[in-house]
Amino acid sequence: MDAILNRQLVGASVLSLERGSLDGVVQILPLANINLVLVKLNKKVAFRGDRKPGKYHFLFNLSCNLTLDNVLAQGVSIAKPAIFGFNQNLKDLDLSFSSGCRFCSIVVPELFLNKKLIELGCFDMQDVLDNFNILSNRLVSSRLILYFQKLWQDVHSLALSPKLIEEEILSILFECFMSRDDRKVGIAIPRRECHEAALQVLALTNSSPTKPFEIQDLCSVLHQSRTSLFNGCKEKFQMSPLQVVRSVRLHQVRHALLDTEFCIENRLSGVSDIAAYFGFVGRSHFARYYKNEFLEMPRQTLSVRRDSQQSF
Repeated sequence: MDAILNRQLVGASVLSLERGSLDGVVQILPLANINLVLVKLNKKVAFRGDRKPGKYHFLFNLSCNLTLDNVLAQGVSIAKPAIFGFNQNLKDLDLSFSSGCRFCSIVVPELFLNKKLIELGCFDMQDVLDNFNILSNRLVSSRLILYFQKLWQDVHSLALSPKLIEEEILSILFECFMSRDDRKVGIAIPRRECHEAALQVLALTNSSPTKPFEIQDLCSVLHQSRTSLFNGCKEKFQMSPLQVVRSVRLHQVRHALLDTEFCIENRLSGVSDIAAYFGFVGRSHFARYYKNEFLEMPRQTLSVRRDSQQSF
């Protein structure tokens, strides 16, 4: 999933906040100038990724029950139909999703968006893009959400050309931003330093999969105190810093156990090799951590891959 999300972001990291295997669906619909991405996951997750320059991200929750499947965007709870994540003054996307949440992202190049704003005379939209990060009004729920629910439902049988789909999407999006009917906007709350430290722990762990980290290593590399790291991770993820590291590593191990190509490329032949590759030294401790995270032993996961190979 990190690799898929990194097509539009940099250093995307996903942290599962619930026990069990993290599974889901990522659908991508590339159009002439914009990209659509739909993500649905079976667990509550935290997600962060650095924005690539020159791109706007318009995100929204397509779940039927927004009260249960709410989203945290840059620390702000969103429990109503809304577009969020579009403020380019933010250096990253910092999101949290409930299990079962379906979120959609429209990624639009800045130059293309600006050209369309000029063509259509939507000059007021730029003020919202520059000063806010959340937009909610009646058109978001009555037009945009319903349109995309139907679009993804019928995506495999679409008869319209990609160009016509793109024009309709942009038209609806611009209407939402220009309408003042019951409009509410929200700013991005400045991030607390300890929460920034927690996100740095996640990003560092994800970007250095084979490097073992103890708490003193994290403090040294990130130039943070133990207190800041501990408080930030507890408040942001309900985990200690080392639990964040361990959870990311365990999910990387599980991905490797199920990925034949990864094992061949890195000359890994079994559970012990894969666990050691990701920094787990004690086999008994690793097996206990793995079972606690995924409710099965690592050899059971490996057997799933081997059984699938026999029925290719």
